Amino acid sequence: MKYLLYRSPGSIEKDVTKHELVAVEFGTDIYEVTEALVEAAAQDLSGMPEYEGCQTAAYAPELLKPFRKVKRYDYEMTGIVYPAHGDENILIDYGIVEKAE
Repeated sequence: MKYLLYRSPGSIEKDVTKHELVAVEFGTDIYEVTEALVEAAAQDLSGMPEYEGCQTAAYAPELLKPFRKVKRYDYEMTGIVYPAHGDENILIDYGIVEKAE
C-alpha cells in the first residue's frame, strides 16, 4: 500500500485543494508505516521557518473520524509544535490517503 501524507493549512475539512503533500510511505498496512509517518510530520513542521527552533512531534494516525465532512482522507493525524516561549502548543492537522500501489 502507498500512504500519502498531506498537511492542511488550517482545519483538515477546509480548503482541501490547498493541502500540501509532505510525504509518501510504502508498507503492507498503516501499522507498518506509522513510525515513518509520525517522523515525517514532525520533520515537516521542524523545517517550516515559522517553527524554527521549536520542538515538534506528532500523534499516530487514526481512522478518519465519522463526523468529518472531508472524504478525501482515510486517516488523520495531528502534528504538534512546542514553542520555546509560549503558553500553548500549536496543533496542525494532517490527512492520509491510502492507495493500492
